[in-house]
Amino acid sequence: MNKNSLLILMSVILLGAGATWVIQKANSSHDLPVIKDVPSFLFKTQDGESFSENELKGKITVLDFMFTTCAGPCPIMTNNMAHLYQDYTNVEEVQFVSITVDPAVDNEEILKQYANANGVDDDRWQFLTSDIDAIKDLKKNGFMLYADELPRGHAIKFVLIDPKGRIRKYYDGTDKASIAVLRNDLNNLVKEIRS
Repeated sequence: MNKNSLLILMSVILLGAGATWVIQKANSSHDLPVIKDVPSFLFKTQDGESFSENELKGKITVLDFMFTTCAGPCPIMTNNMAHLYQDYTNVEEVQFVSITVDPAVDNEEILKQYANANGVDDDRWQFLTSDIDAIKDLKKNGFMLYADELPRGHAIKFVLIDPKGRIRKYYDGTDKASIAVLRNDLNNLVKEIRS
């Protein structure tokens, strides 16, 4: 083997080792930034139960803001959330939360019907409501998402919350590639909890 061939071989080995390191780093949930803690709130579920930030502790949560009569992005978001809900059926560490941005229409009964229509048959996916001012405040100040023209102007983000109740990352709830990244991050957080 001549000197040039040896240099090329060494370069390939080093590049391969570097690529492996980058992939391993990308698969670590430690690379997910801690954005902020979810603030205090107290809403009602579709079953009329109280739900606060305390229910986010000890679980990995995927959360979004939606409304049941939305003809725009909400059906896509809810469909994507429903797929996640089904795919993580046997993963007790993961839960899902959808908060209505149209509480004048989306009372507990409407949210219960919506949950049933989307295949919710246990408490792993909660639909929350409150008064519009509390929802706007939580959305804007708690989750740093646009909340000025509700229900129309709601964000299309899925929010990943860790078991300590901290916001870790935002994803486009209508985009398959973004949902794939979310799945990867979810899986890494589950592995972290179980290890």
